[in-house]
Amino acid sequence: MLNNRRNMVRVFVVFCIAALTAVASIAQAGEGGCGGGGKHHRHFIGKKLGLTDAQKAQAKAIFTANRTVVKPLRESLRTEHKALQALIHADTVNEAAIRTETAKIAGIEADLNVNRANVGAQFRTILTPEQLATLKTLKMKWQTKGEVPAVSAQ
Repeated sequence: MLNNRRNMVRVFVVFCIAALTAVASIAQAGEGGCGGGGKHHRHFIGKKLGLTDAQKAQAKAIFTANRTVVKPLRESLRTEHKALQALIHADTVNEAAIRTETAKIAGIEADLNVNRANVGAQFRTILTPEQLATLKTLKMKWQTKGEVPAVSAQ
């Protein structure tokens, strides 16, 4: 019975890791890494919000400066995902190594999410109250459709 429980736990862990890997791969497809829809998505947001030329320049500066922070994190995330895949598909299951690799990935994803929140906060500082309200409305629409906005509206 104990052996059966261990097998069930192992199957569950592998299933969760596979699901996490699949979700992360889908998220990376958006702009070559974890995050929203990239330049085209930001352009769409800019049009919907009616950004002025000055706001567009400020937004571009925010997002451009952020690339230097995010690029090494994305590269590290890709490397760790490859390492995890190798562990998952190895001839023998090394549960401790899989857990360690998964924890590394979770840490990198946490760093990316904190960065995403900070960039969203910086972006929102350049918006008028009306634009903020529009952004929140757009975010609610995206959430009901299951989309991930490039800029957080919270």
